[in-house]
Order: sequence, then C-alpha cells, then structure tokens
Amino acid sequence: MNLSDLILLQNPWWHDPSFVPPEHRLPRRMIASSLLQDIQNLKQITSLTGLRRTGKSTLLKQSIGDLLKTGTPAKRILYFSFDQPTVLETPQTIETTLSIFFDMILKEPLHRIRQPIYIVLDEVQLVPMWQDIVKRYYDLNQKLKFIISGSAALFLSRHAKESLAGRLLERQLPPLSFAEYRRLGGTGDFSAYLSFGQFPELLEIADPAKKTEYLKDGVIGKILEVDIVKTHGIRKIVDFERLFWALLPNAGQIIRSTNLMADLAIKKATLFTYLTILEQSLLIHKVVNISGSFRSEKRLLRKLYPASANFLSLLPEPVSIGFAAETYAAMVLKQRARQMFLFHERGREIDFIVPEKKLAIEIKYQSSIRPDDYKTLLSYITKKRYRGIVFTKYPQSPPPDDAIRCIPLEDIESCELS
Repeated sequence: MNLSDLILLQNPWWHDPSFVPPEHRLPRRMIASSLLQDIQNLKQITSLTGLRRTGKSTLLKQSIGDLLKTGTPAKRILYFSFDQPTVLETPQTIETTLSIFFDMILKEPLHRIRQPIYIVLDEVQLVPMWQDIVKRYYDLNQKLKFIISGSAALFLSRHAKESLAGRLLERQLPPLSFAEYRRLGGTGDFSAYLSFGQFPELLEIADPAKKTEYLKDGVIGKILEVDIVKTHGIRKIVDFERLFWALLPNAGQIIRSTNLMADLAIKKATLFTYLTILEQSLLIHKVVNISGSFRSEKRLLRKLYPASANFLSLLPEPVSIGFAAETYAAMVLKQRARQMFLFHERGREIDFIVPEKKLAIEIKYQSSIRPDDYKTLLSYITKKRYRGIVFTKYPQSPPPDDAIRCIPLEDIESCELS
C-alpha cells in the first residue's frame, strides 16, 4: 500500500461526512476534556506522552470525534500514525504526508489558511528530526494546530524542547487510576486493580497468563526493544533489560548503586545514564532523599518505582501487596506534586515528603496501625511544622496527633493534599 492510500485509510471522515471514529463511543480518561480544551483553544503544539497501551491513540481519536461532532469540517483534520510496519520512519514521510494533505485534500495554499487546521501525528517519536519539520510548519502559519504523541518522554529530548521552546505544551497520560478502572468496567477489587488493572486492554483479557504476556511483551518489551533503541541508538539493549528486571523486585527500597554496578558489571557513569534513559522512557521514576546537603551521600539515596504497580505481577516470586500499594501511591502523588522526596536518616524513614504542601506521607497498607508506626512521622512533622497523612487499608482509630490524618489508600486520588 502506497503512502497516499494509507493516509486515506487513516482518515475515513474525508470521504464519509457522517463517519465518527468508533473510539468516540468508548469511556473517557480523566484528562479527555482538558486535552480537548487545549486542542481547541491553544495555538501551541499539544504533546501527549505516556507508556505504551495507556490509550493515547484512543484519546486522540476521541478528540477527533469531538471536533467532528462540534462542526469542524472533516477535511480540516489530518490523522496519521507512524507506528505501522509499512510506514518508513524517515523525515520524508512526514513531509510527504503533509504535502498530500495540503495539495490533494485541503487544496488551500498554506499562507492563505485562516481557519484552524488540526494535524494529529501519532507515535511521531519514531521519525528522526520530526521536531524540525513541525516547527517549520508551525512558524509558517499558526492556524495549523499540531497534536503529537509518543510512547515515552524520550521523543521530547533536550534538542526537541530547545527547538520548540515556547511552542509546546506537554500532557502525560498515566496508567489507569483506580476510579478510571472502575468506570471502565473493573471489578472494584483494589487488589485486582493493583495486579492487572492499570491498562485499558487488560480489562478485556481473562487469562492471567495472557495478561502477563501483554505487560511483558506489549508494554515493557516494546519500550526496551523498540523505543529506546530507535530514539537513543542503544546497541546493548540486553543491559537495559537486565537493569530493569533487577530494579523491579526492589521497588520502594533504597537503591544501592554499588550493588547494581557489581551485579550488572557496568561503570557508575553508564549506570546513571541508563537509569536516566529508563526514567525518560516512563518505565520508572525516582524519588530522592531530602535529608542531607545537596552533595552529600545521604542526599544521593534514592528509591526507584516502576511506572505501574501491575509490573510487579511479572516477578517470579509474589510481591507483598504493601509494595504494590506504595508503588501505586508513588504514581498518583507524582502526578499531583511538582516535587516529591523521601526522608531517610539514621535508620528512620518516611515514604514521601511534599515540601510545597508542607506534607509528610506514609503508606501503611495494613489492617491496623500500631502507635510505633506513627513515631518517625510525628517526630518529623513536629520538627518541620508539617502535616502528615497515613494512607491505610481501612479507616483507623484517631491518630496520636491532630496534625496527622489516616485515609484509606483507595481514596488517594480524591483526597485533599494539605
């Protein structure tokens, strides 16, 4: 199939005015309305990033359906996905796609365009130098509204951000929240959600073995073996695979870089370069220690969490639900706080510190909390004049101080952080 035919196939609304993408009828993610507002009201390029299989393409098709439903002429919307085996991942593919659209479909000279044109480029990170082409068209006519997506933050490299400075607004689509999981038809069982409930298509798979295969090959494997390789030109992909699978059992624990360097037989500089790339790929995120001076060894202590608690279900040995719960909490808090740290000093530890909110947070996903469980938290908030939250499994009896609240972890998405 040549490129012209492929473009026509991906834009059926051009030849059928009544066509609306079938994705338009599916339940919406929480960011759907705000994304549509960005698309309709802001001239800047809208970027949507997120792990593979979180539903970015579905969300983009839903936005296209909304535009069509609200009267946008069909031929003023272009959608093209680069994540197809028949598409050549070259800058010329973007150039040719845009030329075909302007010359054969829109039939309107670029400099005369006065009404918005919506150009949706899905999985554009697969194409080298995409940012230079998008920037050129954006600067020629700002009635061209570009919406771009990528399966990782990798495609928004430093060069891309510098090139598009002032022209780009970023949004990230995380794995399903617990509320979204229930709205999409999940069982409402929190433990089931933590095991296999954070990706929309997992809700349609009954066989646990198939769920495991989906996560391992369709999500993690694609990022490690395709996205990182193509974006960074990494040859020793086996090192990335070994590093990721070595980190996974240690979710929520202090990472000792010397141990990782010895186990993987790699140098310190290489280790931290690889960790940075894994974080940019959105597979993991780090939380560093707030204690100690900027350059001290204590300050360099860190925990690394997988981007989804579901990834812990891939480990050969079962992981306690407490680790999965803490991983989930880290995911939600990362979306709600600009900066988040851990506290670790002289054997004392607090899971999360949010300085902007003057808040210290502990995850105690257990049936009951003993007085000793509050000890470090109470000492810290008293000294810092912070408030504390303990996220628990069940509602608890009143904590030992009015500055501490106990909240069921299932309510973390909706609770006020203060």
